[in-house]
Amino acid sequence: MTAGRICARCQRTLGSDHETIMGHSMSGARPDQHRHWANDPKCRPITPAERDRGY
Repeated sequence: MTAGRICARCQRTLGSDHETIMGHSMSGARPDQHRHWANDPKCRPITPAERDRGY
């Protein structure tokens, strides 16, 4: 299930097609990170105008 997952790179919500980066922790306490694929056009920084609108 991917509902509620946020891209670690651009802070936008993720769809069903994304990559998972395993957390490097011997104890397993550090959670995995999820992010868009590098060539995904949806993965870009949030602009100040979008931030003001609540994105």
